[in-house]
Amino acid sequence: MESSQLNDHGVVTDAPLEIVSWTNEEGARFAPAMIGSGVFAGEFSLDYAYSRQDSEGVRLGDALRSIGYVGESPLGRRLYAAAFELHIEQGPILEAAAKSIGIVTGVQGIRWYDPTLLGSEAHAGPTPMELRRDPVRAALLLLGSVYQLADKYAPHARVTIGSLDARPGVRNTVPGSLTITVDLRHPDANILSAMDVDLKSIAALGNTATGVAVELHDVWYSPPVEFSPTCIDAVRTAVAQLGLDAMDMVSGAGHDSVYVSRVAPTSMIFIPCKDGLSHNERESIEPADASRGADVLLHAALAVANSTAAAAPGS
Repeated sequence: MESSQLNDHGVVTDAPLEIVSWTNEEGARFAPAMIGSGVFAGEFSLDYAYSRQDSEGVRLGDALRSIGYVGESPLGRRLYAAAFELHIEQGPILEAAAKSIGIVTGVQGIRWYDPTLLGSEAHAGPTPMELRRDPVRAALLLLGSVYQLADKYAPHARVTIGSLDARPGVRNTVPGSLTITVDLRHPDANILSAMDVDLKSIAALGNTATGVAVELHDVWYSPPVEFSPTCIDAVRTAVAQLGLDAMDMVSGAGHDSVYVSRVAPTSMIFIPCKDGLSHNERESIEPADASRGADVLLHAALAVANSTAAAAPGS
């Protein structure tokens, strides 16, 4: 929301409004995710953030310097009375339910891992199948068990294998190693912990059952988050004032609000996206949905900025 719009309508708030764009929310190039908001909230040090590398060995700090995005202000937590984030759902639920707004009550927990299976390189022709230590073949056995975790902890469990990287990556060579990315999610911290234990048991079994060593590297853990009841109520009230169809939701994806919620009362607003697509060239939203989401954001932010709670930042 632009300050000029508020000025044009003569709107004066008791507390100032700020707009923030955080660096590296997705973590697709530099892992882990939400590094910018994580540094702000004290989850990561600035040195740690700058040292993160992409697949080509480029450091985040160097990438930011190359585009003039390294800040000069001293690092420190600023106090806020509330924070709201408007986002597409990144899933199909709102569209399927024909709802305009998702009132986000929290974010499910996420665990990332990089398992590496260590076998032995061999020529594809001369080496008999029974004498190979093939990490890809071993992975076929292990990944079935990993995916079964989604069934075991259904309906809210999520299991995703996002990347498989066989090395040396030569057509006629049995790979010597295979690195995989595993993403586990659940809104219940206890169940997510149980999934973690099960995954480590599966990895340990792989060492003995397949003859291929399995090294399981923990990359990142983001615990489940419950958002501020005050901020959720502000969104709910805004939805009612605007007469919009809405539903409560727990976010399936991680967002900067996860870390911001550690230092300020926080909530989120979802709008539908076509076919639930995200991180895709066909990602699309309707202008009317964007407008409705912005209206809810505006009303919720104004309500909190003009409330007595705004006089007590960080409360």
